[in-house]
Amino acid sequence: MFKANPLLLLVFFLLVPVRAHAEYILAPGDAVEIGVVGVPDLRHRATIDVDGRASFPLLGSIQAAGLTVAELGKQVKSLLSTKAFRARETDSRGRSLATHDNDVVTISPEEVIVEVAEYRPVYLNGDVAKPGAETYRPGMTVRQAIALAGGYDTMRFRSRDPFLDSADFRSDYYDLWTEFAKVSAEIARLQAELDGRSAFQAPGLGDVPLPTPVTSKIIDLESQHFSVDIADLAKEKKYLSEAISQEDQRIAVLGQQRQAEQQDADADAADYKEVMSNFRKGILPVTRVSETRRLTLESATRVLQTTALLQDVERKRSEFARSLEAIDDKRRKELLQNMQDATVRLNNVRARLKSVSEKLLYAGMARSQLTRGPGGEPDVKVFRKDHDTTATIVANDQTELMPGDVVDVKLRLDSSPAQEGTTGTEQRE
Repeated sequence: MFKANPLLLLVFFLLVPVRAHAEYILAPGDAVEIGVVGVPDLRHRATIDVDGRASFPLLGSIQAAGLTVAELGKQVKSLLSTKAFRARETDSRGRSLATHDNDVVTISPEEVIVEVAEYRPVYLNGDVAKPGAETYRPGMTVRQAIALAGGYDTMRFRSRDPFLDSADFRSDYYDLWTEFAKVSAEIARLQAELDGRSAFQAPGLGDVPLPTPVTSKIIDLESQHFSVDIADLAKEKKYLSEAISQEDQRIAVLGQQRQAEQQDADADAADYKEVMSNFRKGILPVTRVSETRRLTLESATRVLQTTALLQDVERKRSEFARSLEAIDDKRRKELLQNMQDATVRLNNVRARLKSVSEKLLYAGMARSQLTRGPGGEPDVKVFRKDHDTTATIVANDQTELMPGDVVDVKLRLDSSPAQEGTTGTEQRE
């Protein structure tokens, strides 16, 4: 049986060609350089234009886009080998000297060098410190391109210190949550008064990101406010009821007084009639007539005065009764207006709270270029144009780039207290 020689196997595997990457295809934007050994005047660098052509001395404009470097080199060597080049000499001042016929140089294909002087740049966009174009180097990875762009960052959008902004936003964030709890408790109190309940039912503020003593104090103050309002309403009703009762008593007394005075006035009128009859008969003197008339007028005046006072008391009694009837309607109208104002304020607080929550998230992400950990890897997409189509590649830090690639970087947000706050508000809505 044949026994394999380890040394021969090693030589065999070393000699077997390894499958290589597909050769790079030139495209508009690549810079190609040609040179000829010993003829520096023929070294020339040209950028492939939008039509895919590059211009060189002696060659003119030739098609370069869509070819590999080897294919372009073969074409250039073939064209240059058919050309005769007259070498030029210059003096120390750079002026051309006279040439001779023996200065004509023929170019051998083996002397021609064709290489890519500069590849198309790669473009970075998104959460990097310096978005824009970066010079491509063969074998460049996403990590290297991001490093050239200054690393991950969101500070390019800002001109202020994210640490100070974060502190300000956090202060506004908790101030708004305090206002949210206060207005929510106020609405619960107003609703309890509108429903005519005798006890205040505290609203659910368990998911509000505030210390328990703070929310408890807010609820306690609103409960006290509720008790004071109920007590004031009861006192006002009691005052009006007592005032009506007092006026009823005065009306009864004045009614009796007017009745008695009316009886006296009727009696005085009867006496005056009898005195006048006797006076006509000549029985009584005129002085008696005058005295009786005076007493009659006084009695009638007292009746009129008592009647006027009785009417005034009855008017006051009607006003008190009307106030007692309107007190509930007036109070309900005030409660509805206060409820409307509080609801508008609560909606405004919700909107401002959502805005501050988003600002707090962004400021937290901007601090110190965003600490990244498990689950915080950036989303990287590479857009690569191939002829007339553009492919989207989901990439990572180790993905190798090609000239002309566009790299889009998006950082993921870390969890923040603001997220919980926003969620709580949206759940209520």
